[in-house]
Amino acid sequence: MAEGERQDEGRRGDDPVYEAIGPGWNSGTQEMQDDAGWEPRPAGPARVALAAAAGDVLASVRTLRFWLVAAAVPLATCLFAVALVGMAAPYEMQLEEARWLGYMLAAAMMPASSALLAVHWGLLGGRRLSSRNPPAGLEPGPLAPFLAVAARGLVVAAIALILLLLQAGLAEVSAAGTAGASAGVVVLEFAIFGAVGAGVSALLHRRMWASILGWTVAGVLVLGNAVAVLALMPAVRADEPVAVAMNVVWGPGHTRVAYECSPELVGLAEVFHTERIVWLAAANPVVMFAMLASGGDTGEEALGWMPGALQEAADGTQVPCVNGEPRTKDTVRMPLEVIGLATQGVLAGGFLAGGQLAARRRSGSGG
Repeated sequence: MAEGERQDEGRRGDDPVYEAIGPGWNSGTQEMQDDAGWEPRPAGPARVALAAAAGDVLASVRTLRFWLVAAAVPLATCLFAVALVGMAAPYEMQLEEARWLGYMLAAAMMPASSALLAVHWGLLGGRRLSSRNPPAGLEPGPLAPFLAVAARGLVVAAIALILLLLQAGLAEVSAAGTAGASAGVVVLEFAIFGAVGAGVSALLHRRMWASILGWTVAGVLVLGNAVAVLALMPAVRADEPVAVAMNVVWGPGHTRVAYECSPELVGLAEVFHTERIVWLAAANPVVMFAMLASGGDTGEEALGWMPGALQEAADGTQVPCVNGEPRTKDTVRMPLEVIGLATQGVLAGGFLAGGQLAARRRSGSGG
Protein backbone atom coordinates (compact mmCIF):
# COMPACT_ATOMS: atom_id res chain seq x y z
CA MET A 1 0.00 0.00 0.00
CA ALA A 2 2.80 2.36 0.83
CA GLU A 3 4.52 1.47 -2.42
CA GLY A 4 1.38 2.35 -4.42
CA GLU A 5 1.12 5.73 -2.66
CA ARG A 6 4.74 6.54 -3.51
CA GLN A 7 4.08 5.78 -7.19
CA ASP A 8 1.02 8.05 -7.19
CA GLU A 9 3.01 10.86 -5.60
CA GLY A 10 5.76 10.46 -8.22
CA ARG A 11 3.23 10.71 -11.07
CA ARG A 12 1.58 13.76 -9.52
CA GLY A 13 4.98 15.52 -9.36
CA ASP A 14 5.63 15.18 -13.13
CA ASP A 15 4.67 18.15 -15.34
CA PRO A 16 1.88 17.36 -17.80
CA VAL A 17 2.93 17.23 -21.47
CA TYR A 18 0.51 18.55 -24.08
CA GLU A 19 0.79 18.10 -27.87
CA ALA A 20 0.01 21.37 -29.59
CA ILE A 21 -1.96 21.22 -32.82
CA GLY A 22 -3.42 23.72 -35.24
CA PRO A 23 -1.92 26.73 -37.03
CA GLY A 24 1.04 28.40 -35.38
CA TRP A 25 1.96 25.32 -33.35
CA ASN A 26 5.67 25.81 -33.99
CA SER A 27 5.80 29.59 -33.73
CA GLY A 28 6.87 29.78 -30.09
CA THR A 29 10.11 31.13 -28.70
CA GLN A 30 13.41 29.33 -29.03
CA GLU A 31 13.23 28.18 -25.37
CA MET A 32 9.74 26.77 -25.82
CA GLN A 33 10.82 24.92 -28.96
CA ASP A 34 13.85 23.46 -27.20
CA ASP A 35 11.75 22.32 -24.20
CA ALA A 36 9.16 20.71 -26.45
CA GLY A 37 11.78 19.01 -28.59
CA TRP A 38 10.80 20.82 -31.80
CA GLU A 39 13.25 21.62 -34.57
CA PRO A 40 13.61 25.41 -34.99
CA ARG A 41 12.18 26.72 -38.22
CA PRO A 42 15.04 27.91 -40.51
CA ALA A 43 14.97 31.40 -41.95
CA GLY A 44 13.79 31.64 -45.55
CA PRO A 45 16.10 32.55 -48.45
CA ALA A 46 14.58 36.02 -48.77
CA ARG A 47 15.19 36.80 -45.09
CA VAL A 48 18.74 35.47 -45.30
CA ALA A 49 19.41 37.55 -48.42
CA LEU A 50 17.93 40.69 -46.87
CA ALA A 51 19.98 40.29 -43.70
CA ALA A 52 23.16 39.66 -45.69
CA ALA A 53 22.51 42.67 -47.93
CA ALA A 54 21.79 44.96 -44.98
CA GLY A 55 24.96 43.88 -43.23
CA ASP A 56 27.02 44.36 -46.38
CA VAL A 57 25.63 47.84 -47.03
CA LEU A 58 26.12 48.97 -43.43
CA ALA A 59 29.69 47.72 -43.50
CA SER A 60 30.47 49.50 -46.78
CA VAL A 61 28.97 52.90 -45.92
CA ARG A 62 31.31 53.09 -42.94
CA THR A 63 34.35 53.03 -45.21
CA LEU A 64 35.94 56.02 -46.90
CA ARG A 65 36.50 54.02 -50.07
CA PHE A 66 32.79 53.61 -50.69
CA TRP A 67 32.12 57.34 -50.49
CA LEU A 68 35.09 58.15 -52.71
CA VAL A 69 33.90 55.76 -55.41
CA ALA A 70 30.25 56.79 -55.05
CA ALA A 71 31.20 60.44 -55.55
CA ALA A 72 33.98 59.89 -58.11
CA VAL A 73 31.78 58.32 -60.79
CA PRO A 74 29.14 61.13 -60.96
CA LEU A 75 31.84 63.79 -60.66
CA ALA A 76 33.94 62.22 -63.42
CA THR A 77 30.83 62.03 -65.62
CA CYS A 78 30.13 65.74 -65.20
CA LEU A 79 33.74 66.69 -65.88
CA PHE A 80 33.95 64.43 -68.92
CA ALA A 81 30.77 65.94 -70.37
CA VAL A 82 32.10 69.47 -69.91
CA ALA A 83 35.46 68.52 -71.44
CA LEU A 84 33.75 66.84 -74.40
CA VAL A 85 31.68 69.92 -75.11
CA GLY A 86 34.77 72.10 -74.81
CA MET A 87 36.61 70.02 -77.39
CA ALA A 88 33.77 69.37 -79.84
CA ALA A 89 31.70 72.56 -79.66
CA PRO A 90 32.07 75.07 -82.51
CA TYR A 91 34.22 78.07 -81.80
CA GLU A 92 31.33 80.49 -82.32
CA MET A 93 29.12 78.80 -79.69
CA GLN A 94 28.18 81.09 -76.85
CA LEU A 95 29.40 80.28 -73.33
CA GLU A 96 25.84 79.95 -72.03
CA GLU A 97 25.00 77.45 -74.77
CA ALA A 98 28.14 75.44 -74.05
CA ARG A 99 27.30 75.26 -70.35
CA TRP A 100 23.75 74.16 -71.11
CA LEU A 101 24.98 71.51 -73.52
CA GLY A 102 27.50 70.24 -70.97
CA TYR A 103 24.76 69.98 -68.37
CA MET A 104 22.45 68.06 -70.70
CA LEU A 105 25.24 65.74 -71.79
CA ALA A 106 26.18 65.01 -68.18
CA ALA A 107 22.55 64.24 -67.31
CA ALA A 108 22.30 61.86 -70.28
CA MET A 109 25.58 60.10 -69.54
CA MET A 110 24.98 59.72 -65.80
CA PRO A 111 22.81 56.57 -66.11
CA ALA A 112 25.38 54.93 -68.42
CA SER A 113 28.35 55.50 -66.11
CA SER A 114 26.26 54.43 -63.11
CA ALA A 115 25.32 51.22 -64.92
CA LEU A 116 28.99 50.28 -65.26
CA LEU A 117 29.56 50.93 -61.56
CA ALA A 118 26.51 48.79 -60.73
CA VAL A 119 27.89 45.85 -62.72
CA HIS A 120 31.23 46.18 -60.94
CA TRP A 121 29.59 46.23 -57.51
CA GLY A 122 27.29 43.36 -58.47
CA LEU A 123 30.20 41.14 -59.51
CA LEU A 124 32.24 42.13 -56.47
CA GLY A 125 29.35 41.69 -54.05
CA GLY A 126 28.48 38.29 -55.47
CA ARG A 127 31.99 36.99 -54.84
CA ARG A 128 32.20 38.60 -51.39
CA LEU A 129 28.86 37.40 -50.06
CA SER A 130 29.16 33.90 -51.52
CA SER A 131 32.38 33.36 -49.56
CA ARG A 132 30.55 33.77 -46.23
CA ASN A 133 28.71 31.03 -44.39
CA PRO A 134 25.03 32.01 -44.34
CA PRO A 135 22.85 31.06 -41.37
CA ALA A 136 20.90 27.80 -41.44
CA GLY A 137 23.09 26.54 -44.25
CA LEU A 138 21.27 28.67 -46.84
CA GLU A 139 23.20 30.38 -49.60
CA PRO A 140 21.60 33.76 -50.38
CA GLY A 141 22.59 33.48 -54.05
CA PRO A 142 22.42 36.61 -56.21
CA LEU A 143 19.53 38.16 -54.26
CA ALA A 144 21.74 39.50 -51.46
CA PRO A 145 24.31 41.31 -53.67
CA PHE A 146 21.48 42.56 -55.89
CA LEU A 147 19.71 44.18 -52.94
CA ALA A 148 23.01 45.60 -51.69
CA VAL A 149 23.82 47.18 -55.06
CA ALA A 150 20.30 48.61 -55.39
CA ALA A 151 20.64 50.21 -51.94
CA ARG A 152 24.02 51.71 -52.83
CA GLY A 153 22.45 53.06 -55.99
CA LEU A 154 20.26 55.35 -53.92
CA VAL A 155 23.39 56.98 -52.51
CA VAL A 156 24.97 57.40 -55.94
CA ALA A 157 21.72 58.82 -57.34
CA ALA A 158 21.56 61.39 -54.53
CA ILE A 159 25.14 62.48 -55.19
CA ALA A 160 24.45 62.65 -58.94
CA LEU A 161 21.38 64.79 -58.31
CA ILE A 162 23.35 67.25 -56.19
CA LEU A 163 26.13 67.55 -58.79
CA LEU A 164 23.68 68.00 -61.66
CA LEU A 165 21.77 70.69 -59.77
CA LEU A 166 25.05 72.50 -59.11
CA GLN A 167 25.93 72.22 -62.79
CA ALA A 168 22.49 73.51 -63.75
CA GLY A 169 23.03 76.47 -61.45
CA LEU A 170 26.36 77.24 -63.10
CA ALA A 171 24.72 76.95 -66.50
CA GLU A 172 21.93 79.28 -65.31
CA VAL A 173 19.18 76.94 -66.49
CA SER A 174 16.01 76.05 -64.61
CA ALA A 175 15.58 72.51 -65.98
CA ALA A 176 15.72 70.90 -62.56
CA GLY A 177 13.41 68.18 -63.84
CA THR A 178 16.21 66.95 -66.07
CA ALA A 179 18.47 66.40 -63.06
CA GLY A 180 15.67 64.62 -61.21
CA ALA A 181 14.91 62.42 -64.21
CA SER A 182 18.58 61.53 -64.57
CA ALA A 183 18.82 60.58 -60.90
CA GLY A 184 15.68 58.48 -61.20
CA VAL A 185 17.08 56.57 -64.17
CA VAL A 186 20.32 56.08 -62.20
CA VAL A 187 18.31 54.27 -59.51
CA LEU A 188 16.66 52.12 -62.18
CA GLU A 189 19.93 51.26 -63.92
CA PHE A 190 21.58 50.37 -60.61
CA ALA A 191 18.84 47.83 -60.01
CA ILE A 192 19.02 46.41 -63.54
CA PHE A 193 22.79 46.23 -63.94
CA GLY A 194 23.29 45.24 -60.31
CA ALA A 195 21.02 42.27 -61.02
CA VAL A 196 23.10 41.41 -64.08
CA GLY A 197 26.38 41.51 -62.15
CA ALA A 198 25.07 39.59 -59.16
CA GLY A 199 23.29 37.03 -61.33
CA VAL A 200 26.32 36.38 -63.52
CA SER A 201 28.56 36.03 -60.46
CA ALA A 202 26.25 33.41 -58.95
CA LEU A 203 25.62 31.68 -62.27
CA LEU A 204 29.21 31.04 -63.26
CA HIS A 205 30.86 31.18 -59.81
CA ARG A 206 34.28 31.45 -61.47
CA ARG A 207 35.68 34.93 -61.19
CA MET A 208 37.24 35.20 -64.65
CA TRP A 209 34.28 33.85 -66.62
CA ALA A 210 31.80 35.82 -64.54
CA SER A 211 33.72 39.05 -65.17
CA ILE A 212 33.93 38.36 -68.91
CA LEU A 213 30.21 37.68 -69.26
CA GLY A 214 29.14 40.49 -66.94
CA TRP A 215 31.22 43.16 -68.64
CA THR A 216 30.26 41.87 -72.09
CA VAL A 217 26.56 42.26 -71.30
CA ALA A 218 27.18 45.71 -69.82
CA GLY A 219 29.24 46.77 -72.82
CA VAL A 220 26.55 45.65 -75.25
CA LEU A 221 23.80 47.50 -73.37
CA VAL A 222 25.77 50.69 -72.76
CA LEU A 223 27.62 51.07 -76.07
CA GLY A 224 27.43 48.03 -78.33
CA ASN A 225 23.74 48.36 -79.19
CA ALA A 226 24.15 51.97 -80.33
CA VAL A 227 27.17 51.04 -82.45
CA ALA A 228 25.19 48.17 -83.98
CA VAL A 229 22.36 50.51 -84.99
CA LEU A 230 24.78 52.92 -86.66
CA ALA A 231 26.55 50.07 -88.45
CA LEU A 232 23.26 48.69 -89.78
CA MET A 233 21.99 52.02 -91.13
CA PRO A 234 23.27 51.44 -94.70
CA ALA A 235 21.52 48.07 -94.75
CA VAL A 236 18.08 49.62 -94.17
CA ARG A 237 18.44 52.44 -96.72
CA ALA A 238 16.11 52.41 -99.70
CA ASP A 239 14.69 54.74 -102.34
CA GLU A 240 10.92 54.70 -101.92
CA PRO A 241 8.08 56.53 -103.70
CA VAL A 242 6.45 59.10 -101.44
CA ALA A 243 3.37 61.32 -101.43
CA VAL A 244 2.68 64.66 -99.81
CA ALA A 245 1.56 64.50 -96.17
CA MET A 246 -1.59 66.45 -95.33
CA ASN A 247 -3.52 67.20 -92.15
CA VAL A 248 -0.63 66.17 -89.94
CA VAL A 249 -1.49 65.67 -86.25
CA TRP A 250 1.49 66.33 -84.00
CA GLY A 251 1.91 64.58 -80.67
CA PRO A 252 4.27 64.90 -77.70
CA GLY A 253 7.90 65.34 -78.63
CA HIS A 254 6.92 66.66 -82.10
CA THR A 255 6.13 63.18 -83.38
CA ARG A 256 3.67 62.65 -86.21
CA VAL A 257 0.71 60.91 -84.62
CA ALA A 258 -1.48 60.86 -87.73
CA TYR A 259 -1.51 62.21 -91.27
CA GLU A 260 -3.21 61.80 -94.61
CA CYS A 261 -1.47 61.43 -97.95
CA SER A 262 -2.08 62.99 -101.33
CA PRO A 263 -3.61 60.62 -103.90
CA GLU A 264 -0.62 60.89 -106.23
CA LEU A 265 3.01 59.99 -105.58
CA VAL A 266 5.37 62.90 -106.12
CA GLY A 267 8.67 61.08 -106.58
CA LEU A 268 11.37 59.06 -104.88
CA ALA A 269 12.95 59.84 -101.53
CA GLU A 270 15.80 58.35 -99.54
CA VAL A 271 14.22 56.39 -96.70
CA PHE A 272 15.95 54.69 -93.80
CA HIS A 273 13.73 51.95 -92.38
CA THR A 274 14.95 52.54 -88.85
CA GLU A 275 11.92 50.79 -87.39
CA ARG A 276 13.74 47.54 -88.19
CA ILE A 277 16.84 48.27 -86.10
CA VAL A 278 16.24 51.06 -83.55
CA TRP A 279 14.75 48.61 -81.06
CA LEU A 280 18.28 47.23 -80.64
CA ALA A 281 19.27 50.41 -78.81
CA ALA A 282 16.07 50.73 -76.77
CA ALA A 283 17.77 49.27 -73.67
CA ASN A 284 20.65 51.75 -73.82
CA PRO A 285 20.72 53.82 -70.60
CA VAL A 286 21.09 57.06 -72.56
CA VAL A 287 18.05 56.22 -74.70
CA MET A 288 16.14 55.23 -71.58
CA PHE A 289 16.92 58.61 -70.01
CA ALA A 290 15.89 60.53 -73.12
CA MET A 291 12.56 58.73 -73.42
CA LEU A 292 11.66 58.65 -69.71
CA ALA A 293 12.72 62.24 -69.07
CA SER A 294 10.60 63.53 -71.95
CA GLY A 295 7.47 62.76 -69.96
CA GLY A 296 8.18 65.33 -67.25
CA ASP A 297 8.76 69.06 -67.21
CA THR A 298 11.99 68.62 -69.15
CA GLY A 299 10.22 68.73 -72.52
CA GLU A 300 11.41 70.90 -75.34
CA GLU A 301 13.51 73.24 -73.21
CA ALA A 302 15.90 70.56 -72.08
CA LEU A 303 15.89 67.55 -74.41
CA GLY A 304 14.85 69.34 -77.56
CA TRP A 305 14.28 67.12 -80.56
CA MET A 306 15.87 63.97 -79.13
CA PRO A 307 12.83 62.08 -77.71
CA GLY A 308 10.69 62.87 -80.73
CA ALA A 309 13.41 61.86 -83.17
CA LEU A 310 14.01 58.59 -81.33
CA GLN A 311 10.30 57.72 -81.30
CA GLU A 312 9.93 58.61 -84.98
CA ALA A 313 12.90 56.38 -85.74
CA ALA A 314 11.19 53.57 -83.83
CA ASP A 315 7.94 54.18 -85.73
CA GLY A 316 9.67 54.69 -89.09
CA THR A 317 7.86 57.96 -89.76
CA GLN A 318 10.78 60.32 -90.37
CA VAL A 319 9.60 60.40 -93.98
CA PRO A 320 5.78 60.36 -94.01
CA CYS A 321 3.58 58.89 -96.71
CA VAL A 322 6.05 56.31 -97.98
CA ASN A 323 4.27 54.48 -100.82
CA GLY A 324 1.32 56.76 -100.12
CA GLU A 325 0.40 55.00 -96.87
CA PRO A 326 -1.45 57.24 -94.37
CA ARG A 327 -1.20 56.97 -90.61
CA THR A 328 -4.06 57.20 -88.12
CA LYS A 329 -4.21 57.64 -84.37
CA ASP A 330 -5.26 53.99 -84.08
CA THR A 331 -2.09 52.74 -85.74
CA VAL A 332 -0.33 50.30 -83.44
CA ARG A 333 2.87 51.74 -82.03
CA MET A 334 5.21 50.61 -79.29
CA PRO A 335 6.82 53.34 -77.18
CA LEU A 336 10.58 53.00 -77.22
CA GLU A 337 10.83 53.25 -73.44
CA VAL A 338 8.51 50.25 -73.05
CA ILE A 339 10.76 48.16 -75.29
CA GLY A 340 13.81 49.28 -73.31
CA LEU A 341 12.26 48.56 -69.93
CA ALA A 342 11.05 45.14 -71.09
CA THR A 343 14.46 44.23 -72.51
CA GLN A 344 16.34 45.29 -69.40
CA GLY A 345 13.81 43.60 -67.12
CA VAL A 346 14.01 40.30 -68.98
CA LEU A 347 17.81 40.32 -68.90
CA ALA A 348 17.99 41.20 -65.20
CA GLY A 349 15.33 38.69 -64.23
CA GLY A 350 16.91 35.97 -66.34
CA PHE A 351 20.34 36.38 -64.79
CA LEU A 352 18.90 36.56 -61.27
CA ALA A 353 16.82 33.42 -61.79
CA GLY A 354 19.72 31.54 -63.36
CA GLY A 355 22.08 32.59 -60.58
CA GLN A 356 19.59 31.58 -57.90
CA LEU A 357 19.13 28.12 -59.43
CA ALA A 358 22.89 27.65 -59.69
CA ALA A 359 23.35 28.71 -56.05
CA ARG A 360 20.70 26.24 -54.91
CA ARG A 361 22.36 23.41 -56.81
CA ARG A 362 25.71 24.19 -55.25
CA SER A 363 24.13 24.45 -51.78
CA GLY A 364 22.32 21.15 -52.23
CA SER A 365 25.44 19.36 -53.43
CA GLY A 366 27.52 20.74 -50.57
CA GLY A 367 29.57 23.17 -52.66
